[in-house]
Amino acid sequence: MTTLDSLAHSSALAVHTSVSQVQVPIRGIAGAAKAAAIWRMAGYTVAGATAGAAVVVALLMAGPSVDDPTRDFAPTTNTAVPTTIPEETVVQTTIPESQESQSMTPVPGDDNDENEGTLPDTTPPLLEVTSPTDGEHVRTKLISFSGITEHDAIVTASGKFPAVVDPDGSWSIALVLTPGANGVVFRALDRAGNESEARLTVFLDVEEPTETTTTIPAEWVFTANQKYGSCSEPVPYDVFTGKAKPGTTVTVTSPHGSGAAAVDGEGNWSVRVEFKTAPHNVEFTVIVSDQAGASKAFPFVSLYEG
Repeated sequence: MTTLDSLAHSSALAVHTSVSQVQVPIRGIAGAAKAAAIWRMAGYTVAGATAGAAVVVALLMAGPSVDDPTRDFAPTTNTAVPTTIPEETVVQTTIPESQESQSMTPVPGDDNDENEGTLPDTTPPLLEVTSPTDGEHVRTKLISFSGITEHDAIVTASGKFPAVVDPDGSWSIALVLTPGANGVVFRALDRAGNESEARLTVFLDVEEPTETTTTIPAEWVFTANQKYGSCSEPVPYDVFTGKAKPGTTVTVTSPHGSGAAAVDGEGNWSVRVEFKTAPHNVEFTVIVSDQAGASKAFPFVSLYEG
């Protein structure tokens, strides 16, 4: 039995008791009947009030109906919080077609590679000639040129002679000059393929060696010429030519190699001489002479760095 049923039952019993216990005197049946009616009405009123109060109490105790859409549940320890998002609160996540195509358009150069954001190296390497200076006059045939460049650059002279480049970028190379003006072109090439160029002119202030002549018949005169004066081959060599008495022999001597040539019927001779033991960048003298004792001296230097 619910609380509401219990209260209703108690009210009914109260009415019944109030009616059944009314004392009816014999002489006042009509008055008793009237009094009973009054008590019955009062009982009904009390019972109704009691029942209404019971209903109110029951409603307060029971709380809102489960079916009431306005019911406000008080949270309890074991009440699970709903996780479903109401339809009207769902955030729109679909990208409009125009924006989606725009967002998927690749950005030029955005390939996420490890060189992203870097530019190719197009700067020519540093190249300076510190010694000798442009226009300088020297009196030594073998001159050492030096300067500054980048530590990883390659420096060459006249397009074929490599210079020695130190880790700090300083470089040097020895070149053989000829009497008068000597124009030299230096080039530096870095790893990115960029190139720099430096030009200068150096003057060698020495007189050309004069040919040595002897008192010989007018029909023949000894002459000798040198073709190179230096060589960068692993086995350095030079070529000598000239005039001498037909049928004689011309000899070439030096500390690092010798040779001989027979003079032909027209007085011409030529010989190629190798200097197998010539030291690197050390100038020495080569003597060319004929059988009559006439001679001529020539300087020679090996440029091979092996």
